[in-house]
Amino acid sequence: MTWRTIKQLADAAAPEELFTDQWQNRPSVLDGYKPYLDDRWNDGITNAWKLWEEIVPLGYKGSYQRVRAYLHKKRTSPRPVTARPPSPRTVAGWILRRPETLTESELRQRMFTTLSSVPMRPCSMFMRSGSTGSGALLLAGASGC
Repeated sequence: MTWRTIKQLADAAAPEELFTDQWQNRPSVLDGYKPYLDDRWNDGITNAWKLWEEIVPLGYKGSYQRVRAYLHKKRTSPRPVTARPPSPRTVAGWILRRPETLTESELRQRMFTTLSSVPMRPCSMFMRSGSTGSGALLLAGASGC
């Protein structure tokens, strides 16, 4: 090792300071196309070859391997955990059961589901009334729920 390397190692206050190589933070040929690739990735297009074929006519001069490596990082990065939506059978159970038999959590989920869904809004008015029985089912069919 040269004296300059030893001095650089000795003067570093944190290990991150040692990673200032010529390749760090260097602009990539792919940088201008990353927003497009991200949008297509979010649209559900995850095939690297197809995405590479899409950006070549847009002026991309880099290699397919660079696109593949960028998408590989996206594939292996941790994704946010999201709750699964309730099944249609579960939602139907919330709607058709009497409100007094539902748990507090089921009541909250029922209200959230019916108020956040445009086709379910007429049903939410019907459900608040607490009507049950065959007459209620006929009313539900007539009101569009």
